Amino acid sequence: MRGKYTGVSRGWLGLFSLIYTVLLIVFGVGLSFALTFGRETQMRRALTNSASLTSFQQTITASAVKVATGADIPVVPQGNLVTKKMLARGLRTGLAVSANFGQVPQKSKAIDWAFISTNPDSASKLTLAPMLKEIDQRTAASLSKQGQAYPAAIRTQVKAAVQEHFNQVILDTMMAHGIGLAYPMFALFTQTAAIVGGILAVIVLLVMRAVSHSWSRWLRVSGRITYLIALLAGLGALLAAVPAFAPYIKLSGVGTPVILQMQAQFVPVWQHVAGIVAIVGLVMAGLGQLLRLREKRTPASN
Repeated sequence: MRGKYTGVSRGWLGLFSLIYTVLLIVFGVGLSFALTFGRETQMRRALTNSASLTSFQQTITASAVKVATGADIPVVPQGNLVTKKMLARGLRTGLAVSANFGQVPQKSKAIDWAFISTNPDSASKLTLAPMLKEIDQRTAASLSKQGQAYPAAIRTQVKAAVQEHFNQVILDTMMAHGIGLAYPMFALFTQTAAIVGGILAVIVLLVMRAVSHSWSRWLRVSGRITYLIALLAGLGALLAAVPAFAPYIKLSGVGTPVILQMQAQFVPVWQHVAGIVAIVGLVMAGLGQLLRLREKRTPASN
């Protein structure tokens, strides 16, 4: 079998080794992202933990106060104008709808039907009515505690301004044309990359086996490539966990605290994937080395 391994065979093995390297990277990245960003449960957990909800709460409150004080309210409302519980309900519902390509999944337990629009003419399947109602009530309560009058005419004006603002920022900009549109496509892309990359990598491995002319050579070459790429991926995952990178990651409407929560939750999954692939590569290379030693001893025993 060793005599069949010629210069041409080496060339083909080198070529398909390069192809396998690229496909392994596509498979590893696709699988890592599919297991994190591509899983609605993982995203839901990252978006609705305490730290993320606090960030969203502060952002929405600041935005609501800015709109309210621009509508003839001389006193600034104090405190959070929306609760974490309300935000969690809205985020879970919005994520479920987004993950289903803008359609309402009828059997999803994440759906809060209070956030689903009943208006057949609405461009969005979502409504912010529960959140807007809470903002209005908490604004009125805050102003009352401060001794600030809140006439009905002013309150109606503020409610309309806040509703217009958040419908534009959340339903239109973020959900219809931003993250809400990009997220399901990204999830589908990563899942497809993992599946297609994995299938093609297996096919290329079979071709490499044919041009290797021996199990030992095939195991050594493919194993070394596998664990080297996995080690590089592991180093990349370690770098991705560095908190200093979080401020440079820009997602519309998502603050740095939320990015940090995603890092904390997703990076360990990427590290585990890299570790498992590295172990598979080491086992393959080890078996190849053992077979090689056995091949060298066999002629001597004869």
